[in-house]
Amino acid sequence: MFSVLQQWALDASSGKFFFVAAIGVITGVASLIFAWSCLVRKRVMQDMPTAKLRSAHQGYIELQGRAELMDGTPIYAPLSREVCVWYRYKVERKESRGAGNSRDSKWRTTSSGTSDDLFYLVDDTGKCAVDPDGAKVTTSHKRVWYGRTATAPAYSEVSLFNNMTGLSQLGKNYRYTEERIVPGDPLYALGNFTTHGGAGVNFDFKQEVGELLREWKKDAATMLQRFDANRDGEIDMQEWEQARLSAEAEITTAREQQAVAPPVDVLAKSGNRRNPFILATRTEQEMLRAYHWYAVTAFAIGGPVFITTLWAIILRLS
Repeated sequence: MFSVLQQWALDASSGKFFFVAAIGVITGVASLIFAWSCLVRKRVMQDMPTAKLRSAHQGYIELQGRAELMDGTPIYAPLSREVCVWYRYKVERKESRGAGNSRDSKWRTTSSGTSDDLFYLVDDTGKCAVDPDGAKVTTSHKRVWYGRTATAPAYSEVSLFNNMTGLSQLGKNYRYTEERIVPGDPLYALGNFTTHGGAGVNFDFKQEVGELLREWKKDAATMLQRFDANRDGEIDMQEWEQARLSAEAEITTAREQQAVAPPVDVLAKSGNRRNPFILATRTEQEMLRAYHWYAVTAFAIGGPVFITTLWAIILRLS
């Protein structure tokens, strides 16, 4: 096989060779990066102890429980119109080009979307709100079906035979893909845990007063109207002191109101790139096995592709 590759690398036109080589390099590098990211996620999950909501600390944590809807209007998946706590969907249209034996078809996405509504993660000690924005979500509920219009028909189970033979696609040029997390699903989560509101929340009074004063200074006209007592068009030291006292009073009132309200725990995306935000309807052990095999497969593909492409480029340039 290497002799065939060697001959092709030497005989192919420059345009064709470097086009194929560029695809090889991109494929190899992308596979290796994906493999590395899977190993990093696996290591983070292994090193992180599972916390209970009642005793969870502020910051990056691991949780396990179940998914539940919040009070209020339920969340409906756009395509199946079934109740869920999270969804991701895609509608694709088949486009054909050419004619006869050269006819080529591909699927083009016409619409897609991902839920950003909050829902609850519940364990045996409490519950917290989950903000799924920016999460890497893995769910066991995925459906793919076909239709004739951009509006998805009701989903129905198709026989294994029809799926294997492609009979379910006959005469249908739209494909619908929907992933969901449904109420009651087991939920594994890695993310940034914070508590908002309540008397137990710490805050920097001096910093917040300073931020409020800086915000006021951006609107010079309003600042002068509120605190320029002698109307000379400037804020002197005495007037600035009055502005500071007003800011302190406003921050104090806001914090007193916040302390009265019950605290709300939220799990969301961390600002640190090294701390992935993961939501999955699987156990931790299942996720660890999945990331292990993702990494093995990606290395098995990316390594040989990258090395072979690099060898071909060196051979061509030598």
